[in-house]
Amino acid sequence: MEATILLQHFFRDIILTIKNYRTVFPFIKANKLWKGFLSYSWVSKFLLLVGALLSLKFGGLFSSWVGQVAVDGMSMNAFGHLLSESAYEGYHLFVQGGFKYVILILLEVVIFHFARKTLEVLTGEKAEDSLKAFISAQVRMLKVVLFAYVMETLLSILIGTLISMVGVEFIKPFVIFAIQCFFLGFVVVDNYNEIYKMSIKQSFKYTRQYAGVAMGIGVVLYVLMLVPVLGAVLAPLLGAVTATITMHELNQTDDLLELALVENDF
Repeated sequence: MEATILLQHFFRDIILTIKNYRTVFPFIKANKLWKGFLSYSWVSKFLLLVGALLSLKFGGLFSSWVGQVAVDGMSMNAFGHLLSESAYEGYHLFVQGGFKYVILILLEVVIFHFARKTLEVLTGEKAEDSLKAFISAQVRMLKVVLFAYVMETLLSILIGTLISMVGVEFIKPFVIFAIQCFFLGFVVVDNYNEIYKMSIKQSFKYTRQYAGVAMGIGVVLYVLMLVPVLGAVLAPLLGAVTATITMHELNQTDDLLELALVENDF
């Protein structure tokens, strides 16, 4: 029964997230969320530019990995190739994952600004957006990315190896993609959780209860990041606004925030 409820919530949250993505542009325009963004320092603008340019490399790595997985899936069926295949995929997951997370680190200024402006519109309360708050958010982003990066890589290699062992290679790219999307979405959702003073451990536990939100955010984020330059900027911007709107709506109906806040830190 509990598993059924969790599955229902998962699909409920994915549907709500995708639905909210469709309303993001009108929401941003109506509330002029871009106001104040250009006031950030030249360093932030430089990081934004570097992040956008790095998306060119990320798109190339993704195409290479997909092509190689397709070839290996048809040619590597013997158990003797299992370790070499896993090592190859692990390497590409490591490099590819690193680039997409580096892009998010560099574009934290976008996520920081638009998440706080969105919450301000929704609640009527101004979230702290000082330089001190931004520096704190940037440091936290580094920690969250490291956590997500390690977890994503380990789970992808472990589950990918298990799938190879049972001989259902055709589902491996989809499962690994789902793992990547969840952790990518978690990094963005964490910016919302951070505003409510959750630790990283509290944030991850809380986000697992809304795995559908993280998955929905991650899928769209991943796809948009494959669009050179412009996609790298739009992905975190739209993701930050959508995640904030969706989590705010769910918090109005689900009594889970208080439970998450009383959990112990790392």
